[in-house]
Amino acid sequence: MPTSKLFEQCPPFPSELPVVALKKISLSALERNCPAEAQRLFSACQERGPVMLQYAEEMFDLTADLSEMDHITLNQYHHKPPDFTRYKSIGTTKTEPGKFDHIHVYSVAQDDLLGNASTEPQLPHPEPIIHKKAQTVDFISRSHAVLHRVLASLDIVLGITPGTLTAMCPPTEPSGTLVRLIWTPPSARQPDYSQISFGGHTDMGIMTLLFNVAGGLQVLPPGAANVHENWQFIRPEPGCAVVNVADTLEQRTGGLLRSSLHRVVTAPGAQAMVPRRSVAYLLRPRHDASLARFVGGIVPSLKPGEENETRSVDEWNEWRSRQIMKGQLKDKQKSWQIETGTRNVTV
Repeated sequence: MPTSKLFEQCPPFPSELPVVALKKISLSALERNCPAEAQRLFSACQERGPVMLQYAEEMFDLTADLSEMDHITLNQYHHKPPDFTRYKSIGTTKTEPGKFDHIHVYSVAQDDLLGNASTEPQLPHPEPIIHKKAQTVDFISRSHAVLHRVLASLDIVLGITPGTLTAMCPPTEPSGTLVRLIWTPPSARQPDYSQISFGGHTDMGIMTLLFNVAGGLQVLPPGAANVHENWQFIRPEPGCAVVNVADTLEQRTGGLLRSSLHRVVTAPGAQAMVPRRSVAYLLRPRHDASLARFVGGIVPSLKPGEENETRSVDEWNEWRSRQIMKGQLKDKQKSWQIETGTRNVTV
């Protein structure tokens, strides 16, 4: 998460509101190859769906710059499915039957910023994105390093060849990896706490590193019916970021690691009256990566009648994107927390 500076600029999260108690994993312990911490990480991935912080704050500033642009200008950069990079305006994604989202999103492709080989011409971006390209590249580098360490630790606990998970997503090879900048306008009148800003979904790809200050992020506890009252808030904390296991990692581990079902609603209490911003790094596999199940270690073998996934990464991602756009959810849960050095990072 960002440091306490941004939290001091936001009304406090209501203390009386029930929240999910996420596990916290020490990134510094993972970097020291601590077996106990790696095991805690593995357990967290099964149960649910310090310099780093300054780079995250740069991305919050960039998100604020985008949110101040007029809609006519932003809409010049609107995405065109099946390409979901660049701008997504409010009201374009289903959240419930007959209802649509209440959230702005600007997605920047890692390949675009890093100049990875591509046959497609680079699309234009608004001035704030161009102006802060260097800061965004730094954010990508730091975020990838955090998740690289997490994935390396999971290799060990899964009992598969070291480097197997990180080989799915080298930053120098073309992939669908994104930086996603998200903002929701403040409530102008009495907040509607039943409004779903972004409907329940699991993330595509391998893992997501999410930074936010105002509340609104919710998860559905394992086994709970998908009804409004069962969703539980995650309380943002200074120095913390949320990490979600995503669909590709669940697919390739035969469901041993579980992708997280989560959504965004109106921020609670006085936080509803200020702009809500969040930043995500969505790590996805390289385009030529296999989606077949890993073999070895404790990864379960295919059962009689089960078949390996044969679609390409791009085909599979397009299929999942359209599911999300239509509001079709997966019944999965998985979230946890991580500590980076002297600061906490909600993973």
